[in-house]
Amino acid sequence: ACDSALMPVRHIVMFGIKEGTTEAQISTLKTGLAGLKSKIPEIKSFELGFDLKLKGGQTNPAGKNRSCSWAPTFDTKEAYEVYETHEAHIEVINDCIKPIIEPGTRAAIQYEMEE
Repeated sequence: ACDSALMPVRHIVMFGIKEGTTEAQISTLKTGLAGLKSKIPEIKSFELGFDLKLKGGQTNPAGKNRSCSWAPTFDTKEAYEVYETHEAHIEVINDCIKPIIEPGTRAAIQYEMEE
């Protein structure tokens, strides 16, 4: 039997960035998210990406692509939960994300990564 408590966990969050957001705000967002790994040891690795704005992603009948995707990986669910409420994470949300997020565009998931 596999002990799910020991399975790595990935958190993926995506959101749109509202019109009028400056390059400086985007740069602050990138720096803030990428800097979390050095502040929160529970983050084992991460991927950070910004939409390429390809035509198909901007004109999809189900809706436009999100602008930003952040996907840190953790050793356990408990490690994710430490990150979730960590002061540095909350600071990035309040200082870097909330000022530029397009309301109603956040989507997230946490899942166990099977080998």
